[in-house]
Amino acid sequence: MATENEIAARRFYEALATGDTALVDEALAPDWEAVPALRSATGLDGWKKSIDHLRGVFSGLTVTIEHIVESGDMVAVRSVGRGVHTGELLGVEGTGREVELRASDFHQMAGGRIVRTWHLEDYFGIAQQIGLEFTRGA
Repeated sequence: MATENEIAARRFYEALATGDTALVDEALAPDWEAVPALRSATGLDGWKKSIDHLRGVFSGLTVTIEHIVESGDMVAVRSVGRGVHTGELLGVEGTGREVELRASDFHQMAGGRIVRTWHLEDYFGIAQQIGLEFTRGA
């Protein structure tokens, strides 16, 4: 049976998968902090804007939780998002390519809500999938 903390963590990803940003208010504490900070805005509004942005960049976006581990006040999640790159990302216009977005997050919990999230995303993998090329410096 899922704990209160696991349910909140799952809502965090369900909001991204469905675009239902009302789930953000259920998952996150009012003073939620993202580490590193979101570029769009801080707090709940920042995550809601990020959801809207990502769903605009990747049509048909789905999110699968591959692993979820709870220990004390922490919930660790390894997830993968999949969608078609249809909007601008990292300076690259939509390519029509199917893309996987792999991420690992550590969520600190209090009162059944996420109060802080440490996020690590595979930007290098995403960049390669949308056609960015990297060269070695001289």
